[in-house]
Amino acid sequence: MKREVKDRSVMVVSAFVSRAVAKGRWAPLRPALVALALGLGGCGSGVSTPADTVVGQFFRASTEEPKTIDPELLRAETVCPNVRIQDGTESVRREDTSGDADSLSWQASITKTARECKKVETGTAVRVGVAGRVVEGPKGAPDAIELPLRIAVREGTEVTYSRLHAVSVARSGPSQDWAFVDETIVVDDPARAEIIVGFDG
Repeated sequence: MKREVKDRSVMVVSAFVSRAVAKGRWAPLRPALVALALGLGGCGSGVSTPADTVVGQFFRASTEEPKTIDPELLRAETVCPNVRIQDGTESVRREDTSGDADSLSWQASITKTARECKKVETGTAVRVGVAGRVVEGPKGAPDAIELPLRIAVREGTEVTYSRLHAVSVARSGPSQDWAFVDETIVVDDPARAEIIVGFDG
């Protein structure tokens, strides 16, 4: 008996909304319909208003088809560790064997860092980007240079990741930009983790 009464109430609301839509009276009728719909919804459990019905269209304020929302957009923002350059390791230089004042062959520096995080089954995956510039010295530099770039992770007091990368740079002039991305890092607790980058030697 209660279900029959509820069904009739929903039919009345639907008919009421349909007339409102036809006459362009959405805005003035919204408060009354919201109160009425909430009252009907509170009569029992297990009853919902499908998004593609007239009532559903009313509450979406549109007659368009309901949009599908990507679940990823509803997830909490992922915490990402900070990245810092280790003091004293932001540059590296190579000299020839002459030992004179103009023996510098090339010098490289780190100028930018970036990181991107996402949740995975084993923790938080972190993509770390490092970029900089190579400058040719007075003695001249080879066309191909290898930069000894180290990327490490400290979680609390423990170093959980440390890897030396040989970053190849193909020069096309006296000054050359370079960039590298490490995509192999996974941390357990990003809130306690820190990414450290710098040159070895």
